[in-house]
Amino acid sequence: MLRQLVLTTNDAKVSITHEGREISVHRGRILVHVRPPEPYVLAWHGEREVRLPSGALTFAPVHGAGLCADKLKQAPVSLRTRTGGERIQLATNRPHHAVKKLLQQAGLPRWERDALPLVWCGDELAAIPGIGVAVAFQAAHDRAGWTLEWRPNAVAGAPV
Repeated sequence: MLRQLVLTTNDAKVSITHEGREISVHRGRILVHVRPPEPYVLAWHGEREVRLPSGALTFAPVHGAGLCADKLKQAPVSLRTRTGGERIQLATNRPHHAVKKLLQQAGLPRWERDALPLVWCGDELAAIPGIGVAVAFQAAHDRAGWTLEWRPNAVAGAPV
């Protein structure tokens, strides 16, 4: 098992399940972590905290920042796992970016990317906790908003 982990390349998706945990390699380090959750979609109805399979997502009211509260009233809001191919525009002077690429640039290992909930309003990706809010859903300086905080259930990965 150790040989398989040590001899892996940086871009390989080596993951070994052992005693309910996974052992994986991320950026040259062997880490033990919990398995990512099965895909889910959960409706959000304005709760301050939502317990999800892999952690808790908190919504804190704020003025002039975060997710625009008025925009979230225009369509059903849901919390979902990534399915692949999602894109988001975080600033008007920036192009749309692949969510996977943004999460990789943030240094999140694959299993954390798979566990992170995305906030959707109708069919539009509104926010990625810890990364940013889509331009179309950003609260103006004079508007009520919500800030997001993602708290995973357990430490993401422990070195072996």
